[in-house]
Amino acid sequence: MQTTETLQAQAGQESVLALAPRRHHKMNRRKRNEYIMGWVFISPLTIGFLLFTAVPLVLAIYYSFTSYDLFSPPQWVGLANFAEIFAGDTDWYMRSLLNALIYTIGVPLGAAISLVIAAMLCNISRGSTVLRMIFYIPTICGSVAITFIWQWMFASHYGILWEFLESLGFQLTNSFGFLDEERFMASMIFMGLWSGVGGSLLLFYSSLQNISHDLYDAAALDGANGFQKFWHITMPGVSPVLFYVLLTGIVGSFQAFTQFQVMTGDVISKYSVMPVWWIYRYITGEWGYRYGLASAMGLLLGLILIVISAVQFIVSKYWVKY
Repeated sequence: MQTTETLQAQAGQESVLALAPRRHHKMNRRKRNEYIMGWVFISPLTIGFLLFTAVPLVLAIYYSFTSYDLFSPPQWVGLANFAEIFAGDTDWYMRSLLNALIYTIGVPLGAAISLVIAAMLCNISRGSTVLRMIFYIPTICGSVAITFIWQWMFASHYGILWEFLESLGFQLTNSFGFLDEERFMASMIFMGLWSGVGGSLLLFYSSLQNISHDLYDAAALDGANGFQKFWHITMPGVSPVLFYVLLTGIVGSFQAFTQFQVMTGDVISKYSVMPVWWIYRYITGEWGYRYGLASAMGLLLGLILIVISAVQFIVSKYWVKY
């Protein structure tokens, strides 16, 4: 005969067993909701990546081996587009790659100027915030507006730079021009330095602020001079930022388009053509809708940038200090 306590214990066990499936069902439903919400949050990024990066990349690789012209079905041509890049009229594309390489000269120059100015601002106790804002203003301005401003400043006879040099006593001839073929790339590099130094400056300034002053004090006690402090303390401290500035700057130089398009317009010169500028002509139909050839040019440019970036990452192991 069961006692009252035994009956109550059995009833309690039955109630626990009855609630267990219900509690397990609630936990499964909560996990399922969290799983669904996770996909909801990442779906915009995933869809955007697929639509605007993955799918176009696959199509570009496929079109680079075809004679696709936007209006007729793609015709498989194998490596004919790549062969045309290195020969014939489109050998100017190789010249554009050389121009892009020359344009990258401004990247280390800009990094050096930014680092020097950032170091000077770190030693200024008052007004450094205002100066940083002034240096950063060109960075947030539109590239089209900046190019129009410098196009006016570079203008012959009435440009600011022309009048400034004449005020210093230089006798400039009518044939002289800042945008002439011989001086065009130097002028574009100068414009790029003016407009791009501000962004790098803020990165270097922040990096310099994170270097402990105790390191400089200890180096001074050991008899280190200014150059030794800079080389053994400052450079290792800012090396990650310097690597980032050089990497993104070189990649951006090879992809430069807007400023060259606005500065030159429809003028075609072997001293001013850039890779993306050349691809743009075939995509927009100015020289025919040759999407296959344009895709091959873009794929070649992408491979070049991958190789350059890979080399930079490999070399960075020997000088970047994290």
